[in-house]
Amino acid sequence: MRVDALTTASSQQSRGAREVEAQRTPASMSDIRGALAQAVSDITGSPPSPQTLDVLSAQVSLETASGRAMYNFNFAGIKGVGPSGLTAEYGTHEVIGGHDVAMKQGFRAYTSLAEGAHDYVSVLRSRFPQAFGLAVTGNVDGFAHALKQAHYYTADEGQYAKGLRAAAGIQSASVQTASTAIHALPSDLATSTELSRILDMVASTAARIADPEPTE
Repeated sequence: MRVDALTTASSQQSRGAREVEAQRTPASMSDIRGALAQAVSDITGSPPSPQTLDVLSAQVSLETASGRAMYNFNFAGIKGVGPSGLTAEYGTHEVIGGHDVAMKQGFRAYTSLAEGAHDYVSVLRSRFPQAFGLAVTGNVDGFAHALKQAHYYTADEGQYAKGLRAAAGIQSASVQTASTAIHALPSDLATSTELSRILDMVASTAARIADPEPTE
């Protein structure tokens, strides 16, 4: 069931990768939001809107248990080797064939919150441009739909979106439907402990590390 959508590029970098110790690097959501704002501004050349930050912060919150379970400054549990050649191995839980399976895998590692945020935004923008475009518009449900269409996860789309909305503090679905939102995107965008458990249970992503068990 699981789709490792974020591992291909990293696998090509595996030679010469340097494994570092898995270390918990907790961060407050305000610091995470600030790092995301700077990363989006640096990468796109424009400061993000509060709505954009709401969507991105919601996903990071799910992935890291509101920043408490962040490891090696990895914002979304992206697997493989980071841009600076660092990787860390630790335990994670994957839902495979409907079963929760514990395993150890290698994840990208970073030296700072800023580096982790930059790579997270870069991966979304370059490999999931439609989803990133919807994040830019602040459309949580469209973001979830675009990720589903890009095979970022194989879980139920409604449950995934529900988890994101809860993390973003949004009580109901967006009035604009996900599919309509995608077709309405400008062409440059279209191409260019409970919430964490929700993601563990519903998202078959490359990133379910809400409650990891690092290797000693």
